Amino acid sequence: MSKSRLLMPVVWAALGSLLLASCSRPEIDTSEIIRPVRVIELQSSNSTFEESFPGQIEPRFQANLSFQVGGKLVNRLVDVGDRVQKGQVLAKLDPQDLSLALQAAQAQFNAASTEQAQLKTDLERAKTLKQQNFISQAELDRRQLAMDAATSRLSQARSQLNTQSNQRQYGDLRAPDNGVVSMVYAQAGQVLSAGQPVVQWANENEVQVRMAVPESRVSDINVGQPASVLLWSGKESLKAEVREVSPVADPVTRTFDVLLDVSDNNKLSRFGMSATVQFSKAAQTDVFKLPIQALVAEQIGAFVWVFDETKGVVTKRMVQPYEVSESNFLVKEGLNNGELIVTAGTHVLNDGQKVRRFIETSDLAQ
Repeated sequence: MSKSRLLMPVVWAALGSLLLASCSRPEIDTSEIIRPVRVIELQSSNSTFEESFPGQIEPRFQANLSFQVGGKLVNRLVDVGDRVQKGQVLAKLDPQDLSLALQAAQAQFNAASTEQAQLKTDLERAKTLKQQNFISQAELDRRQLAMDAATSRLSQARSQLNTQSNQRQYGDLRAPDNGVVSMVYAQAGQVLSAGQPVVQWANENEVQVRMAVPESRVSDINVGQPASVLLWSGKESLKAEVREVSPVADPVTRTFDVLLDVSDNNKLSRFGMSATVQFSKAAQTDVFKLPIQALVAEQIGAFVWVFDETKGVVTKRMVQPYEVSESNFLVKEGLNNGELIVTAGTHVLNDGQKVRRFIETSDLAQ
């Protein structure tokens, strides 16, 4: 018999003894573990309830500027970031084709004018001959119709000349008002069609914030409602007012667009910046405002942990929260002034568990 077979019973015996030892080892009693928890003391007051939404800074007035006629772009006079004045030329089309079209329209107008003057003279002569009975009434009527047709052609040629004259001016793309060039779409040498964007213009003096509001909260926002806008780039807060609430939800996100006018006299915001829009409203009297971390949800409802400092234990207290936001919620019934509510460590607590109040030292506070 080999040595390995002789050692197998010994190995199995050792493993069996280890298993028996582990099974007989007593479990550690964790019931007396005293956990530290953060608490706040309830104080009912006429506090304000804040609700916030993410938003984005936008110009209220902006437009993609384009030529009303097609042609070759020979010069773009502005770049991104350039500030422009009302009526300033931003880009130019090749004027040759427009000039030739204007000349052709002028020639057609001159020809129609000459024809109409000739037929008018013929008509006056025919009227004189008719009075002397040298021509018939039919001949006079024929010349009258020829005169009317020539007058119509002259009117058409005049309209065409005016159109071509305007289109000659359309070869210069001008700024509709004071503002800034926020984007460019075309380069010199590019052949453009009528209506093709060349630059994007935005009004710097009129700023707005666009935000998306879920359908559960849109009924709480009304036109004219004041708000504050906190820029993510710093701690500056700007005053704002709701200007428009979309009546139709976005088909993809199922949210409603809300636009707010922003007062930014110091030019702190820039287009495209992220911001937080905050709405404040007075809460009802005799209510408690708690941080959202204190609320625990389960199948039968929501509750908070109430800390009894004299006994050093926590107990479960069922509550009915309302006006719930991302940071806090309100409770009107079920709690009392002066009670201590656990705000951190709620997920590891049991009813009747011993805890101790966590107090920050000066080192931890730093």
